Amino acid sequence: MADAPRRRKLEKTTDDSMLLQTSQKFYCCRCGTSYSRKKGYFPVSHSLMYRGSGYLPVCNDCVEDMYEQYRDSLGDDKEAMRRMCMKLDLYWNEDIYNMVERTVGVNSRIRNYIGKTNLIRYIDKTFDDTIAEGNALDCQRSGAIYQEHPQALDEIEETPVDQKIVDFWGAGFTSDFYVELERRYQDWTNGVPVVEPSERSLYKQICILEATISRDSAQGKAIDKNVNALNTLLGSMNLKPAQKKEGADAAVDGTPFGVWIRKWENTKPIPEPDPELKDVDGIVRYITVWFLGHLCKMLGIRIHTASCMKMKLPRCALNDLNMRTKMTKQCLTTFSVRTRQA
Repeated sequence: MADAPRRRKLEKTTDDSMLLQTSQKFYCCRCGTSYSRKKGYFPVSHSLMYRGSGYLPVCNDCVEDMYEQYRDSLGDDKEAMRRMCMKLDLYWNEDIYNMVERTVGVNSRIRNYIGKTNLIRYIDKTFDDTIAEGNALDCQRSGAIYQEHPQALDEIEETPVDQKIVDFWGAGFTSDFYVELERRYQDWTNGVPVVEPSERSLYKQICILEATISRDSAQGKAIDKNVNALNTLLGSMNLKPAQKKEGADAAVDGTPFGVWIRKWENTKPIPEPDPELKDVDGIVRYITVWFLGHLCKMLGIRIHTASCMKMKLPRCALNDLNMRTKMTKQCLTTFSVRTRQA
């Protein structure tokens, strides 16, 4: 006969003599009732959470009350018992429950079940062991189904992928991953073929890293290294938002003011003002009299029109924009010719 596992002894943290000398009280965490001792009033527990005291923090009366509430709400004794095991971190096993059903008597089901978990073959087991046993059973069932119908599972695994796509991205990815890579590549390139091999390679790496980060993030894996690698690639292609903003600012700073004026005049020129608002501060008359007028006089350009009398200008008519432009060009040409002759 195999040796039965021995019951683990609880380590005493206080001396018995000290407990006798002090009037220590133990309280139920649910109802708040105080007791002089735990033995007989609290259920025994072998869970790691209560290993320090060896008892559940809920008294026997509250345990029975909780079981009755779950039985009323769930409508089934077995489900209520399993829910209590989940709440109190007790080991759940249908064999123990069947023993409780066969020996049910004066004592309540829940207290009888807790007593059966202290048997040698069930001792030191908790609800974690119940979950582990359930997962192992599910794996065994999945393996049995695969052995019975392996061809049916193989048909569901993969859908065929175009060979051109496999050659472009490389082998080893799933069909869903290939679809994700193609979608991201179209988003980055806007459907325009990339001629440069180096640029095309960078776009491919960016798409692979983005798809990998999305997949690992959904699975709860670490994505720090992939994110850093993606930022490095974006920086090498000047695709970061900060780099795009700096490039736009540099383009604006390097554009001459005359180019901006020509752009504004070609797209949205400044309209002519109303007659009553034209040259309100007299700037046109000031420049015409003291600059252009004297320049014409110095170069010997003499024009007599009626507008000269209106503006009181000596021997020049410069009220019209076209006339001013024509006279300015003529003055500058004459001035440059005489300068070369001198």
